[in-house]
Amino acid sequence: MQSCLAYLALALTTVSAEDLCTPCYAGKEYRYPDEQVCKDFDPRVNGMFQTDYDCRDIQLEAYQKGCCPAPPQDHCDYCADGTPYNPDLKVPSGQFVGGESCFDYKYANSAHIALFNDGTCDDTFLRRSGQYCGCPGQVQECWLCPDQLPPGKPGKADQWITGSNCRGIEFLFSLLTKDECTSFPLDIGADLAIFCGCGGLNQEEIEEQQETFQCELCRNGGFMVNPGLTYTDGSGFSKTCQQADDFAKEVIKTPYGCNNPRYFGDARAACCSNGSGASPQLDKGSLVLATAVAAVVGLV
Repeated sequence: MQSCLAYLALALTTVSAEDLCTPCYAGKEYRYPDEQVCKDFDPRVNGMFQTDYDCRDIQLEAYQKGCCPAPPQDHCDYCADGTPYNPDLKVPSGQFVGGESCFDYKYANSAHIALFNDGTCDDTFLRRSGQYCGCPGQVQECWLCPDQLPPGKPGKADQWITGSNCRGIEFLFSLLTKDECTSFPLDIGADLAIFCGCGGLNQEEIEEQQETFQCELCRNGGFMVNPGLTYTDGSGFSKTCQQADDFAKEVIKTPYGCNNPRYFGDARAACCSNGSGASPQLDKGSLVLATAVAAVVGLV
């Protein structure tokens, strides 16, 4: 009897070692093990198994927070109702001029990033892309351009807000709901349709808005020292001080966008005679939203 109990205990121990949920998919190590945001995932997986749906949601969130190197595979899918997707259709993700197959995009790490809310499949780029892959009831509700046509400058690169080219920005807008489509430009404080050369723009409305508010790169008595200076560090798109100033004047539409140090902090420090120009403090909630959005779009 005792030998049977010992064998059972050994078997349970072996199963537990193989099947207990780990914060990172497939037992991978944290990318940043000393960060508290990553450590906080450890107690959340206690008592769970790898096959538990909630375990996979936690692993997805841990990836989305930047703690883990990869998301759980085959956890999220395109169609909200469980309908099989069409693997041969194309997702215009912005990474390739002609898009990529729904099959390939399904297994892209970037497809598992959440647009606004981490921790579930519902808000991932993958699920929101279901309209492109044959999912019933999932339709496009938002367009970058007012005329609903592709932008005139698809390869133009935005270094300041999204870290993406206009193909990627167009893809992002196509994934927004109708309500998000209205609020998103206000949240980021910019009109990216102007930047990307869209058709259907209301020029009279644009001019009226510029009379009300126009952003300047160098403010509070500062001036641009060297317009032709390439101030970027090479980790993203290369941009000059003049390009940053043009973007500020033409694309930024709100004081929030103009004062955002994540958009223009490096440019002002390198390009303006008075450095940052003593920008007002941003509210924490708005900065977190803008940072999250940029991190997401930079992957597409």
